[in-house]
Amino acid sequence: MNNKLVVCTCSHTYNHYKNYWDNTGLDFHYLSHKINNKVKLDGLIFTEENLRKDYNFDLEVSKKHYWNSFGNRNIVWFYAHLRMIYYYHFNPGYDYYWFFDDDLTVSNWDVFLKSFEKNNSDFISYYLFKEAGVKSQPNIPNIDNNTTSTNFWFERFPGHGDILYDDTTEYFGAFYPITRFSNQALAKLAEVTLQGLSGWHEGFVPTILNYFGMGLDTVFNSNSQGKYFSEEDVKVKHKGEKINWSWI
Repeated sequence: MNNKLVVCTCSHTYNHYKNYWDNTGLDFHYLSHKINNKVKLDGLIFTEENLRKDYNFDLEVSKKHYWNSFGNRNIVWFYAHLRMIYYYHFNPGYDYYWFFDDDLTVSNWDVFLKSFEKNNSDFISYYLFKEAGVKSQPNIPNIDNNTTSTNFWFERFPGHGDILYDDTTEYFGAFYPITRFSNQALAKLAEVTLQGLSGWHEGFVPTILNYFGMGLDTVFNSNSQGKYFSEEDVKVKHKGEKINWSWI
């Protein structure tokens, strides 16, 4: 299995987290959103203009969408999958692509990564869940009343401005500090983006990939436990905290 490990960062946060990532012992690559010229960034650097040009993307984030309630979100934040397919465009030769937020920490990277070596799912995220009543992807938990959002999450997605196929009936959601994509998943996302489809990334990506029959999986289950590793062996934190199922 040919994996590529990618840390998603930007010029505002790069120096703060660089020391951690440079000392993990991992063979990773930075994917950096460049928003100023004061910080020298390593890795593949992109701007909003790069994403728009590469994917003929002329949409703006709707100010009526729940996850843009303050009206100040740009496409880099709202459509985070664009940066991932942009990375894929320049690095197409891998079987799987792991993307990690720069404010993520893992206590034992070797055990964590080995836990997924035999997992051939097309998309994996920190948490992955589906709308109440959805039967496909039986390994993925339905969102429930133990979450903060409950099934109301799916009254927010699809939201204003999201564009999916008209016959989409099964909806999924994700939490994005950790994601893994297969090569074919990124290729499909690039294809549908060029067709004009788009949406809030944490719902759009798993929903579209399920639409095409691709396999989905989750790092943590609805009991807030790792599906493929023990918390005694691996501790995963986002912004210094373990994120429980109830947070969704």
